[in-house]
Amino acid sequence: MRLVAIYCGLVLTMLFGHAHADTEPQALLFADHPLVGKLWDMHSQSFIDETVLLSRIKAANILLLGEVHDNRLHQEYQLKLLKAQLDSGSRPSLMMEQFDSENQASLDASLSNTNRDDAFSRAADLIKFGDWKLYAPLLSAAVDYKLPIIAANIANLQLQPVMRQGFDAYDPADLKRIKINEVWSEDRDNYLSQHIEGTHCGQISPQWRAGLVRGQRLRDALMVDAAVPSFGRGIVAIVGRNHARRDIGLPLYFSVRRPSTRMLSIGLVEVIPGMDAPQLYATETATGEAPYDVIWFSPRLDRSGRFDPCAGMRKG
Repeated sequence: MRLVAIYCGLVLTMLFGHAHADTEPQALLFADHPLVGKLWDMHSQSFIDETVLLSRIKAANILLLGEVHDNRLHQEYQLKLLKAQLDSGSRPSLMMEQFDSENQASLDASLSNTNRDDAFSRAADLIKFGDWKLYAPLLSAAVDYKLPIIAANIANLQLQPVMRQGFDAYDPADLKRIKINEVWSEDRDNYLSQHIEGTHCGQISPQWRAGLVRGQRLRDALMVDAAVPSFGRGIVAIVGRNHARRDIGLPLYFSVRRPSTRMLSIGLVEVIPGMDAPQLYATETATGEAPYDVIWFSPRLDRSGRFDPCAGMRKG
């Protein structure tokens, strides 16, 4: 039983918790890759320039910026796009997966401190994963422009009853309100189940895999629920790439909660050596639709030497 508990905890961390990043910056690889810095429109299957992207950003009232959490260039890209929104006169809420919703009041109190260093030090204690220094410039911009910051993530303990027992363990009226079933389909369920199987060491029982699918769905629905009060002013979402996907992530719930929303999803994608054609990236989809509206390519972070949580399982 103890081994099962350890494994379940590992799976939760890998899917939801995102292990903390190293504090020392690591090298960025393949900066000379031909796709680095380029923007690819997944609908027209063509490159676009930055001017076109910025015009689309200005027209969107929900902007999802899907990152690889430990790639520091991704936070730089996000800051550039947030500043483009601010320069256009928009004052959106900054929705951040990096903070749990249960810490919203503490985050607000921390950032209200007039001593900026002290404010960020207190906010750093609340961050759920990653190196808080990567997100400090985003927080600084939000404070400078008096943007509301939405602590959007959901504590694992809140998800565990549904993961273990099914949606019957959750308030049915609340499930109806957050519209968790309206957006889902068998295709999405099958895809997400296979995706979880492929990203969790290849060792996971069908029962636990189904629980993780439910947990992912509930997390996304509740993250959007936390952002509902900001629909009127607009939202810039700083989230992991899977959360930004149109076929399985937050856009599903944004669309059903506010059908008139103008949404733009940008996937920040690390290049792979030998893959020079943009059509080779972000090809997985649950429904046939493009997972993002636009891909922005970046160098790849050097992760050599990091702890591999699957290594012990492979040896067995």
